[in-house]
Amino acid sequence: MNRLIWGVGVAGLALAALTSVLLRRPVEPSFTEVSTATESARAPRLNEAAPPPRPALPVSAAEPTRPPDTDTPSALDTTGREPAPSVRARRPPSEPRQRVVQALRAAASGPAARREAVLASLAASGESHAPWTQQAREALDLWRQQVATSVLPIQSPEAPRCFAAGCVSRVTFPDAASYEAAFRLTPELRLPGGSAHLQLPAEHLASGEVSAAWVVLPPDVP
Repeated sequence: MNRLIWGVGVAGLALAALTSVLLRRPVEPSFTEVSTATESARAPRLNEAAPPPRPALPVSAAEPTRPPDTDTPSALDTTGREPAPSVRARRPPSEPRQRVVQALRAAASGPAARREAVLASLAASGESHAPWTQQAREALDLWRQQVATSVLPIQSPEAPRCFAAGCVSRVTFPDAASYEAAFRLTPELRLPGGSAHLQLPAEHLASGEVSAAWVVLPPDVP
């Protein structure tokens, strides 16, 4: 009897020890839990990666800017003064100059006709000894000197004659080439007082020389 009781006790102690060992072993996580934890670790953190929302623009800033109204007067117009004209009105030419221009326009085509028309209009205006004629004579002398220096010496068979419409002087070139060189120089001349000047069409002589007439017009009176 004692042996039976002792055997039962030993068996109970062994069973209790085995149960204690089994209860102390850690429980392995299931496959579902591991997969869930891995996916949660790989998933991006939306709260940290997403940028903060931009503030909404006000209505006035979102609308496009309207162009300025062209009917609105500018600050310069509020003074009540009219804007200055961009181009001054051209002063009409003087009567003597109008005669020369009309003679050139009325003449028939051809250099000889234009030359004779201008000379006739000068003579028709009448001889003049006005103060401006002295300056015109000086301008003709300077003209002759500049051509003689830049081209070659020229002959002046007659003294300048002054009329109310202008002063004229005839000059003679030895050949056509020298005349053409002087003709190209004419627009570059700067005469005293800013006098207007022109060289009339040439007259080719039988000797080979070329005769031309220089004209200095009177200054315009304001």
